[in-house]
Amino acid sequence: MGRKNNMKNQNVQENDWIDDTAKICGEVVVDCSDTAGTLENAMKSANELQQKHLELEAITQQLSTEIENVAHATAEARELSDSAREKVAAGSATVASSVAGFTDMVELINRLGLHITGFAAAMDQVKRASQAIDNIARTTNMLALNAAIEAQKAGVAGQTFAVVAAEVKKLALDSRTAAVEITGTVNSLSAEAEKLVVDIGSGIDGSGKAKAQFAHMEQLLGGLSDIVAQVDQRTGEIANNTAAINDGLSESRRVRSAVDAANEAMHAQLSNAHHDITELENRANIMFDKLVHSGMSREDSVFVELAKAQALKIMEYTEHAVASGALAMDSLFDENLVVIEGSNPVRYRNAVSTWADQHWRPMFDEISDMRAEILTAVCTSTKGFLPTHMSKFSARPTGDFAHDNRYCRNGRVFFEGVDMVAKASTQDYSMAVYRHTGASSGSDKSQAVVRNVYVPLFIQGRRWGDLEIAYIL
Repeated sequence: MGRKNNMKNQNVQENDWIDDTAKICGEVVVDCSDTAGTLENAMKSANELQQKHLELEAITQQLSTEIENVAHATAEARELSDSAREKVAAGSATVASSVAGFTDMVELINRLGLHITGFAAAMDQVKRASQAIDNIARTTNMLALNAAIEAQKAGVAGQTFAVVAAEVKKLALDSRTAAVEITGTVNSLSAEAEKLVVDIGSGIDGSGKAKAQFAHMEQLLGGLSDIVAQVDQRTGEIANNTAAINDGLSESRRVRSAVDAANEAMHAQLSNAHHDITELENRANIMFDKLVHSGMSREDSVFVELAKAQALKIMEYTEHAVASGALAMDSLFDENLVVIEGSNPVRYRNAVSTWADQHWRPMFDEISDMRAEILTAVCTSTKGFLPTHMSKFSARPTGDFAHDNRYCRNGRVFFEGVDMVAKASTQDYSMAVYRHTGASSGSDKSQAVVRNVYVPLFIQGRRWGDLEIAYIL
């Protein structure tokens, strides 16, 4: 009796040891998966950094090109400012010369105005003298008329005097005619002189304004010359700063080249480490799979048996649908995946999707409710296509990527790593551990490392895919 108790205790201890070994094996796979996930994130970060460096290089190259353009433009601006300064200086000299000549012309006009004024005064004197001559001629004419009358009274004795009186009268008339003509001419000259004096006065006033404007223009040209000089100075500063920026860009390129080299080396090391840890993860998964197949992991065996039973149920249900004509084999094995427009992440539908939504989805929900440890239950094709999913992971898309990536998993394709190994397996089931990124929000299972059992699904002897049950112990 004591011997039997000892053997029983030994068997219990051995079973505990086997369970602990299975647990440790699972933890090793979990740790490998965690590490692989970390390395994968590091590689993604390295790739993003490399991409950012490429973008920065492109931006720097563009900036360098623009700096070169600025340098060329600055050089041209300096040449233009030098040319402008020379032209402004020449313009200032021309304006100064014009102002001097214009001043001389104004002085000449002023002197001419004085002479014209004097000429007008002389014309007034001539006019007065002409009027005096006219008065004298009038008087002489009266005297000649009186002398003629007296000569006529004297008779023969007065004939000679009459001749003289007639000549005196003729001379008086000629003098008066000449005086009238002189007066007319003087009046005309006086009018023209007065008009010329007015015009000269207006010209003098306008010349004064023009002289002031010339002076203002000369002042403006002087200010413009100063501005051009300041522009030239600022252009020189821009050229110096541009050269400094260009030197900084060259140094930046050198530093970025060193960073790129270091990043490439790190990326290579990460790739090697990721490859090694992936190999270790695969080996640990193989070891875990063999351990579960050996029956040593009692906890995992519970889910294996549950998965087998549910897979058999799904196969019987599906074969009955095919046999009754409710589901065509061509529709079930349809590989023509049509992209659902606007889906992000990308989702697909095929000929079996609608039938699967109506018939498989309720079965998945039922499996999920069987145990609290079960995270997901889903049928996946040999190419990793999920025609449908559990109800909580088949929500209506909102357009928000985080929401749709988590809750809209029906129609997705997952075919990498452990999935590919399981699809290629010919065993009655396969075991794997992987990171699940679609767990429900607000749960400790969010982005958890879970265990997964794959049970092959055969419909009329043809393998469609697998029933997958993911769970957390």
